[in-house]
Order: sequence, then C-alpha cells, then structure tokens
Amino acid sequence: MTRFVYIYQHMRKRLIKSNKMNWIKILLCVIIFPLYSPSFAKIKAAGVNLKHVEYLQRKIVVQEKEEKWEEMYFRAIRINGVTHHFIVSSELEAVNPYEGLGRYGGHNLFDNDPATAWVEGVKGHGKGEYIIVKAGEIFPDTLAISNGYQKSERLYIMNSRPHHVKLSLYAGFFLEGDDTEIASRYRLKQIGGPVNIELKDKMGFQKLRMPFDRDNAIAARDSLKKAFKKEFADEILQRKEWCPTCDMEPQFSFFVKIEIVNVYRGSEWDDTCISGLSFIYKPNLYTKRRIDKNEDIINVYEDEEPDAGKIYFDTDRFKKLLLVDKTRLDEYKNLGHDEHMSIILMDVSPDKEWAQVDLIFYKEGGDRVEEYSILYNVRMQKRVDEDILDIKYGMFGFVEEKGKIWLDTTEGYIDLDEVREEMR
Repeated sequence: MTRFVYIYQHMRKRLIKSNKMNWIKILLCVIIFPLYSPSFAKIKAAGVNLKHVEYLQRKIVVQEKEEKWEEMYFRAIRINGVTHHFIVSSELEAVNPYEGLGRYGGHNLFDNDPATAWVEGVKGHGKGEYIIVKAGEIFPDTLAISNGYQKSERLYIMNSRPHHVKLSLYAGFFLEGDDTEIASRYRLKQIGGPVNIELKDKMGFQKLRMPFDRDNAIAARDSLKKAFKKEFADEILQRKEWCPTCDMEPQFSFFVKIEIVNVYRGSEWDDTCISGLSFIYKPNLYTKRRIDKNEDIINVYEDEEPDAGKIYFDTDRFKKLLLVDKTRLDEYKNLGHDEHMSIILMDVSPDKEWAQVDLIFYKEGGDRVEEYSILYNVRMQKRVDEDILDIKYGMFGFVEEKGKIWLDTTEGYIDLDEVREEMR
C-alpha cells in the first residue's frame, strides 16, 4: 500500500504536465501491477511508457533495502619491501594459508615477476572468479594489468586469459587491532561499478583508465568515514576503554574488485591466469610531485593535530605537501597487535632540503620504548635507503660547516651531497 500511495502522489503532481488519457492508463496499470504480476509484462502489453514507473519502483526498493557494511579479511603479504592486501576467490593448488603460500596464489600479482601468476582454481574458465585488491588511500586513476601467464609466449597461449572483466570500486575502513598473523579485517561499501572492461590479448602490461569519477569517489570516502564513525561508535568507544593509547581513527583505503566475465581460451588448459597488477596515481597532496630545482622549500612541519603521524612541507609555489605519513611506513604496517608507533620531526637542515624523523615504538602497558631515526630528502620526497645510510641509532641532526651541510652521527659528519648523488 505504501508503494502505491508513493507512486500515486508522484503521478498526481505530474498530471497537469502530461497527456491526461496516458496518465489514466498508467494509474490503472499501477493498480493492476501489485495485484497480478511482479513483472511489467501486462503493463507493457497495454502500450504504456513505463520509464517513470520503473524509476519509482527502483527508488522504492533502494529506500527499503538498507546497505550493510561488508566485512572482509584480506591476506597481508610483504613483497619487495611493500605490504599488499588482497583476496582471491580461488587459486589453483591452494594451500593452508597458515602453512605458506601456494604456487599460484594471489601474492604472485605483486612480485613484478612475469614468470609467476595468479591462477583461479575452479572448474571451467573461471567465470565469476575475482580478485579484490587494496589500492590505498589515494584514488587509483589507472590500473596496470599483466594479462595471462607471461612466463613465456608458449605458456601464455596454452593458458586462458581474461577477455572482459568487471571492475568495482569500494571504500574500506580499518581499526587498529583488526588484524591477525596473516590477514587484516576491513569493513567495505561499494561506491562504483561494476563496469565491464575489455582486455587486449597481448603480453606485457596494459594500462586501463579507472571508469569511476574521481570527485564522486572522494566525496563518498568522506561521507562514509563519518557514517562509519557513527555506526561503529560504540565499538570504537569500547576499544578506547581497553586501550587508551591506541589510535582509533578509522584508516581509509580504496579497494578494487576485478571479476572475470569471459576469457580468451587457452590452447591446452582452461585455467585463467593474471601475472601482475598495480595502480598508477595522479599527483596530489598524497603523492609525489616533482619539485623544480628553482623552487624554494619554505618550511617543514608536523601536522597540527596531536599524534596525527604526518609531516608536511611548503614551497614558494605549493602549500602542505605530504612528506611523511606514519600509516604508510612499513614499520607501522608491520606492528604487532599490542605495539604502537609515533613519529617526531627531530631536525630540519638549514636549507630545508633534509629532515630527520624519529620513530618511537612502545607496547601497551610496557615500560620499554625503542627509538631510532630515519632521514628524508625533502625535495625528492624520498626516504634515504638503509643501503646508502646504515645509521639508525646515532643521528644528531644537521650541522652547517665550511659552506656545506652535514649530518652529525656517531660515525662522524656525513656529506649530504654525496648521499643525494647516491639517491639519484
């Protein structure tokens, strides 16, 4: 009855703008529809345009169905110094996740090795099988995919390759402590798609523009963060009571789902393979932006919000460019269940080209604190690799002497010009 009243009221408002006889037909059909058929067959037979009725029907269904958060556990694997989070619906020759990694598991998508691949593990060509990948807090503008099993041209042809895939975009949130030895729990909501995309049948990486509106995705991210805080307020409050020093700010990430629709069939096997996945991002606040050699760095500073874990810098052209975000550091991603980390901007070189950042680690309820230093080149927006500067516990800031700027350490003064050249 509620559905009928809603449609009737809407049509009544439109009556004066439409052909009277046509709307009489529609009203009669709306009365008949809920009584006789869940489909629109009888109304179509009456020769009535149903676009408006169909729209209202869909709108009512959306209003009546409350969208729920989807709880998903993502496998967390550290590969080449980077932690990746993913879910695969199946894999060929799957193994117990607590006993290791399978030969054809989803981790092969991120090792930059064309000789390895994720291979779905169901009977047939894998239609409907999928991968869900954490893309990070930045909107992923481009998907780079290495289609098929690219160990060799022969194996590429012998195995099946996705021809069309469906892409969907999700917003996901993580709370500190929502992880196990091998997985991390996220709560997600879909904000885009699914959209069908055609892949080329060729070796090498192919780049696909993400078919989602960037501004809409960012707006959805912001609104869903507020909704998440509201919906899980009791859980967040309870966790704060258990762990007063824990950071209970929800951590956001975009996720992309890639579902197989159909395939280029392999000459020998049905198994459908993908050798690699990665994302490409447009420069913005959270990505590296080339700083011109004539551009002056004005200031390097911490976020005003206490324990935000972010360090920014200003140039004479741009403000508040992100230099360090603790949640994106491998040290933070690899914390144990009861471990916490803070960052402090300890010193900035006189020319603002270098920054010493101290990482502080501590355990809940413990009395031991560990601290060590890392070095950043601000202009490059890059952390100095330990292969270049193998000093963690003996940095004492910057010294200007003899017309040059040096890093003061337990090993003596280090020439930062030489460090810069090695970084390049």
